[in-house]
Amino acid sequence: MFPQHIYHKLEGGAIRLLKIHSRSDFTLENTYWKNSAPYVAISHCWGDADDLCNVTINGAGVSLRKHVAAMLGSLYEHHHVNCIWLDMACINQCDLQEKAEQVSLMGQIYGKADQVYAWLGESDPEVDDIFDVLQQFRDYPEHEHSLEHMDAAESLSFHRDSFRRIYQTRIGLMPEPSNSDGDDLHEEFNRLRPFLMVPYWRRAWIIQELILAKTVIVCYGNRSIDLYDVYSTSLDWGSFEQGFDAGVIQIAGRTNLKQHSRAWKIIQAICGHRRLRKRLEWENGEEFRFLQSGNEEIESRAVVLTKMSERGDVAMFDEVIGLYAQNHCKHLRDKVYAFRELVPQWRENVVVDYDKKSNLEVFQDVVRLGLLKQQKHGGGHVAFWLWSATNLGDRSEFDSFLREHVPEISQR
Repeated sequence: MFPQHIYHKLEGGAIRLLKIHSRSDFTLENTYWKNSAPYVAISHCWGDADDLCNVTINGAGVSLRKHVAAMLGSLYEHHHVNCIWLDMACINQCDLQEKAEQVSLMGQIYGKADQVYAWLGESDPEVDDIFDVLQQFRDYPEHEHSLEHMDAAESLSFHRDSFRRIYQTRIGLMPEPSNSDGDDLHEEFNRLRPFLMVPYWRRAWIIQELILAKTVIVCYGNRSIDLYDVYSTSLDWGSFEQGFDAGVIQIAGRTNLKQHSRAWKIIQAICGHRRLRKRLEWENGEEFRFLQSGNEEIESRAVVLTKMSERGDVAMFDEVIGLYAQNHCKHLRDKVYAFRELVPQWRENVVVDYDKKSNLEVFQDVVRLGLLKQQKHGGGHVAFWLWSATNLGDRSEFDSFLREHVPEISQR
């Protein structure tokens, strides 16, 4: 927690931006998100609360987590970023009312940012190698010229051979298959394991942050790559489009899914949802873009999100909960708050409250908003996924909850 005197009270609709002047010198400035200066929003893991270093914010000495300090230094020196929105610093974490208000704005904050930087962590040799492979695969010189006369099988073979060649040049021979491999991944994707095992991909808040972003830049140390270039690896191999559109990426309840397999499916799902949102923006043309910039005279956002729901975008209970609810967060009620912007019923009706609401009360809120209704892509199985993800109890306790609070459902 930062000293309270560095914060100036936020008025309605205001946010703070963090200006980076050096690796250890920063200022916080209040502004309004609708007409703020250009900024980059940061998506990250907070790191070890006990591993601290000293920096200066608004002229005051502050203890900052070393993981975050390293990130800010790298963003400033290697990625030339100097104006950011960073939840840890830009929200007064001791003021629960402000925290609730700012969490309610996070969809707009990440959506308006020029870019969202997904910070995976400080440099590590194994992950550095995978970054290099992904970048070289993206830039492979034969990529754009060799595929015109290939059928699907030839194209798949070409991409797999290209990946192997790059991997062997950068890292060495491809490892033999092992029990640690994910059975549902191409052999080559199992070789991305160091990249996929980074804790960042298991965080719940990254889902909303990345789906709503205009552009996502994945950073690790001084390396970076556009998230789409990671995603396009699977597009090239035809291993994602068919799966996502057929709705088979469901991962809720799959206890046998390897951690790196789950991370890869999370990346696929995020990028698939981003693709659908981009398509909707294109179909709605300037109307949607003006709407995003805050022009309230144009068609209401609720109507646009309803259209998105009808097209199968991230607005359905089963998609959001089934795909993402097993990602981690410190406060279990964030299993709802972290996805609030993605579900119209939640965005319009769920009030963020860290002071008074228990996990059970937040669950009751979303039950009242139709979580159990199959016509809204909910139902008992979807509700139980969320119940389990928020550690509210086992199946018998869930059934008891239904009998007490929703008897018309439990009697069916």
